[in-house]
Amino acid sequence: MQFYDGITFRYRQADLSASQYLTTDMEVDWPITIQDLEPHYSEIEHLLEISGTSGFPSYPASLRGVKLSNAMQELGIKPKNIPLAIRPPGTSNGCNQCSSCDELMCPTDAKASVLTRNVLDDSALSGKISVLYGCFVNRIDTRSDGRADALECYLPLSSELIRIPVERVIVCASAIQSAALMLRSKSGHAPKGIGNGSDLVGRGLSFKISGYSTGYMESDDCGSGVLVPHWGPHATVYTDEFYEHSDVPCGFGGLIYEANFLSPNENAGRVRLHYIAGEEPWSHNRVVLTEAVDRHGIPYIRFHYTNSDNDHARLGFLADRAEDILRRLGTSRIEREPLSHAKGSSHLHGTMPAGPDPRKSVVDNCGRIHGSANIYVMDGSVMNFPGNSNPTHTIMANARRMALSLE
Repeated sequence: MQFYDGITFRYRQADLSASQYLTTDMEVDWPITIQDLEPHYSEIEHLLEISGTSGFPSYPASLRGVKLSNAMQELGIKPKNIPLAIRPPGTSNGCNQCSSCDELMCPTDAKASVLTRNVLDDSALSGKISVLYGCFVNRIDTRSDGRADALECYLPLSSELIRIPVERVIVCASAIQSAALMLRSKSGHAPKGIGNGSDLVGRGLSFKISGYSTGYMESDDCGSGVLVPHWGPHATVYTDEFYEHSDVPCGFGGLIYEANFLSPNENAGRVRLHYIAGEEPWSHNRVVLTEAVDRHGIPYIRFHYTNSDNDHARLGFLADRAEDILRRLGTSRIEREPLSHAKGSSHLHGTMPAGPDPRKSVVDNCGRIHGSANIYVMDGSVMNFPGNSNPTHTIMANARRMALSLE
């Protein structure tokens, strides 16, 4: 949580009940409601000091953001300030706009992380916490009743294989590695892997469908600020006008927001927009293990992954609307960056679907593996539909909700 952009959107009920818009061969709806997440969103917003929430000031729009907002309004599109986990300039320990802030560690601690905010309260914890650096969990050993009793771990630095007894296992390895761990953990009780009695572990792998369009300015016809380098956050303004909209294919779109380039000077004379939406989860999009193994004897991971025609249509609609905004801004030409989402993206979801029925899901609504009393998954892999906005806030809120259910 050091190198993210600080974009901290909440999901909406539509993201948790997407079956009203999307039809696939997987369970799309989450087994919880947005009300179940609300108190956890609020607590995280308070702890991370999310701009524009919990009484914290909004992060002001950048010079480009102001121009984009004006262009949106002229088109009848409502712009909004992005909720950011970054203290605004002029506040205590606020952003000094030292760079473009994309994928960089914050040198002033204005951007929230577990190191810069008082996030962890360990005052009630007894004993100690051991962090095993470089320890790779190869498999979870289970008893005949499905209960985990040990972790088989490999230490690459010393080539040791160790066994760690456990009372409870909570997996937070993200959609790919969480599924792979369960698939590696075969036993007499779970011959296809932990939680995989219905052959669902690894299925429903989904990312965000997304793309970028860049407008070029030959002269500063739209006013000051666009021809100069950009310093500050990756994004400050967005629109959710097309999140749920009758003009979008299937009625379910996503977000369009400012997306500045990594280097401040790259932005001079260019204005860039990002469009993003949640991908449909399909059973053929999955994580599997190969027969081949690495030098440590661990199976390689393989993806089976394709995009749906509906997702292409949804993304195309958002791209067209983003370019309408750039044209209104006065750009002389527009380039749509080649789409790379067919190879996945940085937002990982699915592979451990959640629900009450073991025939249609891997974990229950609290992350517990069906058929096991002490193995839990609490990361983005339990998100049945990936949502139409950046998932960081929701992954944290849902993990907090599930963790508190253990008390």
